[in-house]
Amino acid sequence: MKSRVRMIVVLVCVFVVLPVVGGLVYSFSVSAEAAARYYAEAIAQGRFEDAMGVESDEADKGSGIELGGVVDLRQGHFVAPNSVGSVRVYPELDVWGRQGASIDLSVNGRTITREIYLERVGVPRPHVGMWRVVSGAAQVETVRAYGYASDVRIGGVSLGRAGATSSDGVAIPAGVSADGVEPQPVNATTVYAYPGVYEVAVDKVSEHTDVLINSEVGASSIELAGYGSDKTISVMPDDETRAWFEGSFDSLARSCFGAEAAQGALCPTFDFSGTVTDEVEEKVWWQTDGLDGLETVWIKTDADVVSVDLAGALCFDEAGDARVMFRVGKEFHYPPNS
Repeated sequence: MKSRVRMIVVLVCVFVVLPVVGGLVYSFSVSAEAAARYYAEAIAQGRFEDAMGVESDEADKGSGIELGGVVDLRQGHFVAPNSVGSVRVYPELDVWGRQGASIDLSVNGRTITREIYLERVGVPRPHVGMWRVVSGAAQVETVRAYGYASDVRIGGVSLGRAGATSSDGVAIPAGVSADGVEPQPVNATTVYAYPGVYEVAVDKVSEHTDVLINSEVGASSIELAGYGSDKTISVMPDDETRAWFEGSFDSLARSCFGAEAAQGALCPTFDFSGTVTDEVEEKVWWQTDGLDGLETVWIKTDADVVSVDLAGALCFDEAGDARVMFRVGKEFHYPPNS
């Protein structure tokens, strides 16, 4: 009876130990090259979740992801799959004991090389064993989005709006100040991305605008490969709207000093004490400063002569129609006989 119990215990131990031993053998039988190739193929094929599953927590170190403010495009997707070229494992470990490797990815007809590092850490996983990527293929890039858009997306991941919106719903380009709106710089967004081509989608505030990607009108995708200058996505007025702005600016600006503002002009509230209101139009002189939306206005009052810089920005109302929003810049007062 005792020998029978002993045999059952031994059999149970054997059945328990064999899978464990088999798992350990498998884990150490997976080469660094095989793990690196699996990782590269997951990226190239757009299987970002699988690629991130191979990365350790250290892989994102220094990217800014952990601090926030960086858009993680690994949550998005490519336009189309890429392919993997060679995978080369370095013959020696680095000074930190990591296994280095270089992977070649074919992106948009060009070869993009990334250097990655792996370590044997964690529990065994299919395809990679105990190998984990501790320094990965994703890199930080800057994408500058500006113009008129309620949302800009790369690979399905939102970068937020381009420009700003005033308190009354008027879409304003970056850098412009209006009631209820603080001036904004160009929206320079830091993204963290695997090398590849991503679809760009834009929610335009008006149909009277064109989308330009790296200055190319009508483009619908952007390549992020970690080289060259910053990438740009701009939503700008089309040629017809730009011509209207340049041709109408002067007359719209003048209308702000008349009895009623012209349609298309969004005028500021002027408060010049002692202005001869019934003669103000006859006592306005203009000095046009090019076509950049700036006029110097001279207004004669009972007390003095006022010089006002009147700036105007092309905006779009909630219906998507073009407007010029004027705002007062510098103001100087002079004696009436100067």
